Amino acid sequence: MIRSLRWSIVFLAILTLVPDARPQSKETAINPQSSCSRDSALGIIQRQIDLTKTIDSDAKRITLTLRAADLMWPADQGKARATFRDAFDVATRLFKEKGAPDSKDGRLIVGGIDYRYTAITAIARRDPSWAEQLMKQMLAEQTDAATAKAAEEAAKEKAETNPEATQTSESLMGIALGLVSNDQQTAVKFARSTLQYPATMFTSSFFFKLWEKNHALADQFYTEALNAYARSPMDQFLYLSSYPFAANREIGEMPVWTIYSVPNGLTPNPGLQRLFVATLLSRAHELIQNPVTPKAGVRWTENTQVFMSLSRLEPLIANSLPDLTAQVAEARGNIASLLTAPEQKRSDDTMKDPPRQTFDEIIEAADRLANADNREANIALAVLHAADTGTETIEKLDAAAMKLEDIKLRKQVTSLAYFNRSQTLLKDKKLDEARRLAAKVEEPDQRAYLYAKIADEMLKQKKDDTDVREMLQDVIDTVAKSSDSEVKVRAMLVVVHLYSTIDANRAVSLLSDVIKTINNIPSIDLAGDRIRLKVEGRAFGTYSGLQTPGFSPEVVFREMGKLDFDGTLYLASNLNDKSIRGMTTLALADQCLKDLPPPPKTNKPAAVKPQ
Repeated sequence: MIRSLRWSIVFLAILTLVPDARPQSKETAINPQSSCSRDSALGIIQRQIDLTKTIDSDAKRITLTLRAADLMWPADQGKARATFRDAFDVATRLFKEKGAPDSKDGRLIVGGIDYRYTAITAIARRDPSWAEQLMKQMLAEQTDAATAKAAEEAAKEKAETNPEATQTSESLMGIALGLVSNDQQTAVKFARSTLQYPATMFTSSFFFKLWEKNHALADQFYTEALNAYARSPMDQFLYLSSYPFAANREIGEMPVWTIYSVPNGLTPNPGLQRLFVATLLSRAHELIQNPVTPKAGVRWTENTQVFMSLSRLEPLIANSLPDLTAQVAEARGNIASLLTAPEQKRSDDTMKDPPRQTFDEIIEAADRLANADNREANIALAVLHAADTGTETIEKLDAAAMKLEDIKLRKQVTSLAYFNRSQTLLKDKKLDEARRLAAKVEEPDQRAYLYAKIADEMLKQKKDDTDVREMLQDVIDTVAKSSDSEVKVRAMLVVVHLYSTIDANRAVSLLSDVIKTINNIPSIDLAGDRIRLKVEGRAFGTYSGLQTPGFSPEVVFREMGKLDFDGTLYLASNLNDKSIRGMTTLALADQCLKDLPPPPKTNKPAAVKPQ
């Protein structure tokens, strides 16, 4: 569970919707004569660069400009640099005028986007040195320092007193995370720039992501980070507790936390564990020798955080670091003597495992609550948890959900329960059962997602695509009854995506309908490729998401362009929204360049030796 409501730091599960390789129907291929060529593709990219200057929304302009610059880079670095620079300048102006304010989606606080970091991330993939220069320039302006020393001191002071420093740390680490898959050395350079700012859960995530690509470099950077944060407040220092233990959570009570995805093969590292434990013991001894008065209004005092961390460490190091167990136990006892009675009780209650209850016991206890808001929250969360874990039958979950008096909430809960259970059944290859539950999912984009996964499995198992067509028709019939919306468009895009693999003519016809629907929706935002999973009651909310390429207009147009480049390019030109038209057109140009054979190698004439 993620206890922060900042959407910008919610880690989403990344799932692949439709693999490239699957059985193809005889009806698939169109393949008319295509006008795709290098010159035509570069011409398309240049026209989109020109188009960006006419887009009113700065955010959409930046996104399209960065994409066009990236595609232009291999052919003309001069033009690409100028285009990248334009995007960064617009992002800088936008930040100076409006900052990066948060917004609200129901109860959810959506973190604002600082597009300067978005631009630097894109530039770093092509020119890391230039990106590093821009970053240093930007940070220098933020700290308003005259010299490097003054800037460093200002950053350190800012890290202690200004919460904006945490956002800076997250944004910089976001660049590093965006680079780690392709360029680990550059990613570490940007990650290293965060060490003068507070550690966050992005810091922990980076260790795990870097380890997947370079074990030694990840361990090296962890040591650097441990030294950098050795004197930081426990709310920051304890973010460094997950990686050495290969744990999916910290041993402290963090201000913002998540469940990390620990890479396969990563095991606890006794060497790094020893460094971490030694640092924590040193901090504990300082507190024991020089007790400090707790600051008013803090979530957890330093004493309490150290006490809970040492308590949780004892069983973790019993086998890996037996020589330190006595020191940890002694330090824990000494720190305990510094805790006030309320601190001791609160820490004990926090570390105590909640009593195990069956699903029936949880529902019965919730049913007895006098407060209606708490009652519905407990029932709803119990149903969703049981749907995730698969511990109860779907019939029992339906019966429990009927206790929810709010009909709208009941529909949200049961729909998400069906969605989650259908995914579980799909993993177990129980396609018929998965399809039965998928048909009950209320949100058309979520239902389309499930149908796409089920269809993929069906096409792998047999040549007959009748069942697949039935499911796609179900989505089409469902969205036909609903009003035009982003959800409707994304569901239709998935249908087109799937039809492109079994019936290209039908896909073309449906893509025309998608364009008409998009054009009917003012200010539609189709950026990104995720669907939201949200349930909100009067006193609670639960939020997650799934990222899948089948919901992205760019992916759908790219796949359709493989079948009919000119026809799909024409369809894209009918989109009214300049940014969507630009992104889909660029996707076609990108695919065109990838499909072209490499240019022939020219044989250089042999050098003539001087006589």
